[in-house]
Amino acid sequence: MVRPSPAHAEALVGVDLRVAYGLAAGGGAGRGAVRATPLLITATAALALSDAPRTYGYGGLTVETLDRTGVGGEGGLAMAMGPRTRVRAGARVIAKPYTLYGATVGATWCWPMGAARPCLDLAGDVYIAGTDLPRGNAVAQVALGLGVAIDAP
Repeated sequence: MVRPSPAHAEALVGVDLRVAYGLAAGGGAGRGAVRATPLLITATAALALSDAPRTYGYGGLTVETLDRTGVGGEGGLAMAMGPRTRVRAGARVIAKPYTLYGATVGATWCWPMGAARPCLDLAGDVYIAGTDLPRGNAVAQVALGLGVAIDAP
């Protein structure tokens, strides 16, 4: 089991809640379009897998809303880059009422305020398959978010 050192205790378990909005670009057949992303609401839980470097496995629920509504999940690996910053890479699936399959990467920076900290988040996603994409198209999106990270030692 991974145990924090007394001098620099890092969380073994954490929960992140994020709300993000940004721009999406996609196209095919020589045409492209840029538009606003849906509002993304994400709730994930993370569990420490390795101590050096501090690596987490994470997974959770993703909801798209505003111009349309979809529900799915996200999961992957995250790594602490210091006491305030984490980077992540994983997969995202929107499963209902349409499907989207893709990859996501992101970085989160949190203010140092104890176990529950407000955070800024920057994420990039690429959807490459699903019923919500026209054949032969992909959609890439970049979103800036606000959230809270809650850590348990």
